[in-house]
Amino acid sequence: MELKNQLEILKIINDAGDSEKFKEQYLFLKERFTSESETKQINDFVDKMLKESMEVSTRNIKEIRLRYHLIMNKEIIPVSYIAKNYFKKSKEWLYQRINGNLINGKSARFSESEIDTFYFALHDMSKKIGAIK
Repeated sequence: MELKNQLEILKIINDAGDSEKFKEQYLFLKERFTSESETKQINDFVDKMLKESMEVSTRNIKEIRLRYHLIMNKEIIPVSYIAKNYFKKSKEWLYQRINGNLINGKSARFSESEIDTFYFALHDMSKKIGAIK
């Protein structure tokens, strides 16, 4: 139970972004819990945290990239059309995600599949426009 509590502290420190305290806590865990099963539990826990952090970072990069492209091309991207035809939602719903508005105390964000849908919409519209002769 003690190891589990210490791992939770490690997660809290990681979530706070304090790399020095994280390193201290990690080294403390490695020194204090030395059995093979404890070492495996620590390594598995840290691996899982790192994987989750990388997934969040990748998602954030995709979302930032999408926002950048939308800002740079806001005059030519038909947001209302995309919202209605690709998401079956209102343009307000889409703008909330584009702008990261607070909804019920949380920042409105695109899910991974919504980002993919948005890029699909852009490519699909590009093909349709390109087919006009």
